[in-house]
Amino acid sequence: MSDAPGFFIPFADSAETADEVYATIRTTMAKEAFQPTERQVYRVVYQHNRRELIATVGEKDVDGETVIAILEAYNPGPIYMVCTPNRGVVRGAPILAGDVLAVVDFSQEEMA
Repeated sequence: MSDAPGFFIPFADSAETADEVYATIRTTMAKEAFQPTERQVYRVVYQHNRRELIATVGEKDVDGETVIAILEAYNPGPIYMVCTPNRGVVRGAPILAGDVLAVVDFSQEEMA
């Protein structure tokens, strides 16, 4: 899918800040949930309670919070940690998406 932008973190005012926030989220998730892979995920489409849900970095999730990051992990199969301010970033556990229908990575092209 070609609609994915280059890597970013919502509300970060620079690439350096985005990298720092992302590293902190990854470290926290490794301690609190699962060890994330290096994959930089932009969007994940998954099923929860027979509903198809979409989590996209920078957009609102089903609860109305902005998705800050989506991390891939394995336990033993692929699982995605959807991180919002109250679910994995500032506090709380991430939203876990295991019944995944599609995954879109960030583009490898730099943002202008």
